[in-house]
Amino acid sequence: MLKNSTWNLEETNLAEFGSALERERRKEEGALETAWGEDTGVGSEEGLWVWRIENFQAVPVPKKKYGAFFNGDSYIILKSYKKPSTETLLHDIHFWLGEETSQDEAGTAAYKTVELDDYLDGKPIQHREVQGHESKHLLSYFRTFSTHKGGVQSGFYHWTEPEYVARLLMVKSAPRAGGHRSSVVVREVTNDFINSGDVFILDTGKVLYQWNGKASSGIERVKAAEYAHGLEADRAGAVSVETFDEGDRDQRIFWTALGGEVEVRPAEEVTAEPEYVKRLFRLSNASGELEFTQEGSGPEVNETMLDSNDVFILDVQHEVFVWVGANANALEHRNGLHYAQAYLKHHGLASHTPISKILEEGDHTMFDNALNRF
Repeated sequence: MLKNSTWNLEETNLAEFGSALERERRKEEGALETAWGEDTGVGSEEGLWVWRIENFQAVPVPKKKYGAFFNGDSYIILKSYKKPSTETLLHDIHFWLGEETSQDEAGTAAYKTVELDDYLDGKPIQHREVQGHESKHLLSYFRTFSTHKGGVQSGFYHWTEPEYVARLLMVKSAPRAGGHRSSVVVREVTNDFINSGDVFILDTGKVLYQWNGKASSGIERVKAAEYAHGLEADRAGAVSVETFDEGDRDQRIFWTALGGEVEVRPAEEVTAEPEYVKRLFRLSNASGELEFTQEGSGPEVNETMLDSNDVFILDVQHEVFVWVGANANALEHRNGLHYAQAYLKHHGLASHTPISKILEEGDHTMFDNALNRF
């Protein structure tokens, strides 16, 4: 059964969640306890939890499958942790939307994120994630992050020869929060993504061909090998792994398996990062009506411009933060995400830009880093 792959990203934000689906979900008794009840450890201990949306339910993903996401699905990810020298349990909730997920699944992920936030007393930091544009924070949770075609109706967890389709995977270093390049991201790509700065795995089902770009890092090569051998183990050793380096004579075996040699792009074409100019906006109804005004831009923006009585939106181009002051009223709090989404559209920013809601009285290290970095 094929899914409806048409979904409106502008309608998947938490603040804009549709009331019809909300009413439907409220009829489901016991869903909250099944997903993250007392026996799961959610809300009482540190850890990482991942749920996939299946038939309007949040279904736990087996831990051995953490880091593998299907483009036809929506997921919820919870990271609970403690800072050094404190016993306070802090939380980050992400809802991840595959590029071909259905509207119902995307909406349910948004709704269940609100439900989980309520279960954790409204204290978590919330993040919306879109396939291909994940935040560094989300990627840092997984030793390897990979995306695959398929979904709850058509996806696969175990390889079978009749259903298998060859695919090209790109293995690329992903900076962890704090700047340490210690995790990698694995994505299914087309041939024109091949470049000297990354590692690629051509998965033909029977043979896994690893091709190392000459400018790829050691961690990328090691993690690619680990990933390839992990696939080999998943398939009970029914595949072999062959490795090639860019420039070696025997790499022609890789090109032949790929279907022909392609132009290899220079590493700098895919590693250069644009420069950002941050902008800070205030959302306040102190005048009796909600007003959205720009407070500053560039180096002048700093923490002294924040006011606990209002909500602020910080734009650093690659991500937008909604900072909720401790004394912000319910109307300001409720509309923060809505205004952030409208801001993306009004200023012509990509609709997939990550949006995170930060509470002043909670953990806001990411926000502080973004505020002070640019």
